[in-house]
Amino acid sequence: MTVSQRILVKLSISLLVLAGFTNTAVVMAEQPNQWKADERVPGYMDDTFTPFLIADQDGTVHALTSQWIENIKPRKAVVYRRWSLVGGWTKPVDILLPPKGNAEFLWAFLDSSGILHMIFMNGEARDMAVYYSQAPVGNADQAPAWSVPTMVGERASGVNSAAIAGDENGNLVIIYSGGLDGNGIYEVSSADSGQTWSEPSPIFLPNSSDLSPFSLRLFVSPESEIRATWNVVTNLGLDEAVYFANYDISVGEWNEPIELDTRIDKQDYFGPSFPAIVDNGKEIVILYNSGNPFDGRPVRPGRPIQRVRISTDGGLNWNDPIDPFPFHNGRSGESSLALDSRGLAHALFVQRIDQTNQRGEYSSIGGIWHSVFQTGHWTNPDRFVTTYPAHDVRAIVSQGNVLLVVWRQDPGAKDPHGVWFSYIMLDSPELPVVIRPTSVPDAVATASPAATSDSTLITVTETPRINLGDMPSGLPSSPASPLIIAIVPVLVLLAGVLVMYQVYRSRSN
Repeated sequence: MTVSQRILVKLSISLLVLAGFTNTAVVMAEQPNQWKADERVPGYMDDTFTPFLIADQDGTVHALTSQWIENIKPRKAVVYRRWSLVGGWTKPVDILLPPKGNAEFLWAFLDSSGILHMIFMNGEARDMAVYYSQAPVGNADQAPAWSVPTMVGERASGVNSAAIAGDENGNLVIIYSGGLDGNGIYEVSSADSGQTWSEPSPIFLPNSSDLSPFSLRLFVSPESEIRATWNVVTNLGLDEAVYFANYDISVGEWNEPIELDTRIDKQDYFGPSFPAIVDNGKEIVILYNSGNPFDGRPVRPGRPIQRVRISTDGGLNWNDPIDPFPFHNGRSGESSLALDSRGLAHALFVQRIDQTNQRGEYSSIGGIWHSVFQTGHWTNPDRFVTTYPAHDVRAIVSQGNVLLVVWRQDPGAKDPHGVWFSYIMLDSPELPVVIRPTSVPDAVATASPAATSDSTLITVTETPRINLGDMPSGLPSSPASPLIIAIVPVLVLLAGVLVMYQVYRSRSN
């Protein structure tokens, strides 16, 4: 080997080592327990509510919410989009728009056959109603793929609180806050994947006409058992109590609701609100915000803290309420629970820690806090500092090990900045990717026209109405981007060395 060849080999080895270091640096940035810097979700308006998230088995997260469209006479339409770790966010598409009034998105459920079931609210003043529609999940971003919506729930209360869930046998259940026979929770069910629906019937009626159910939540257990939780509020918006109930979807029966916690009847005491629920097959965990009932704690009595109830026997019995985060206080809308591939519950909530130094000067430590329930204990919450104050946080785990979190800016801020997101790679195992079949039976893909009367038809938009020119700047980010950028100069240098060597050889010959 000539001297020039030896020099070339050494240079090549050095460049490959450099590339290896570059690779290592990028991989380190994606290690577990490293939150990605928050970014604004492009395409959502300043006042768009935090989107609802559903994780698919192919690494995709489906996001739905309502958003204003049309410039002359703005109305709200249901807006759909996707997110993935590699591809980032797709463009938002409005998929359902009523002939008049607004479409207020409520909840969605993805069944095992690949059908996305969705409910929303439409109407005027006291004439609100709950509507149902479905689409193959692979075509959910195409408005014509959605079935003609069916009115399934009359006399909705207008508090935008409802949920839908189902099992693998085509059974579906919807609960909503309504007023058919007084303020309460009403349910409708379907045994044929949403083709036909039962008449609304009450499952919970508060003992006072001044109370209304709110924050209705459903969760499907690993055994396809349906868990429900909600709280009740007064006409003045004061939170009073939080409840739990089981639904046997195979026979269509609800058990008697259980009151889990209630407000202490003292001035300036907060009551139970915004419950979140998960069931990993061993434990049902309910996280909610409520007033601190104790003296002598870092948070003074009555102030809002996070409380937890846990059941290990399917909701028949519950442990006493616990306060796992005694230094945190405040209320900033919804909190969230999500399960990873190990079945561990991840809690996400927005609160602060108040501090006063020796000089009596006050300060607070705020942000989004994240804790994990494992081996019977909650981990010390790690803190994620957001660019703007966060509100109404929602979370989902994708493929068992990617925790995606979305939130909207605190609506009390003077300058709104829309919806934001971040994610973290968990140290739980990644689940195998499952690609759903692209074709679905016709009977499942389209709701029966006979189930809907002319007076309840709601049309779908034929084309997206979102003005893409109004999107905030920023492209969907991919974790592979830093790696690609880092390798480019290495390849350029290597190409230059090879060219110089070829020139050297030519001159030598």
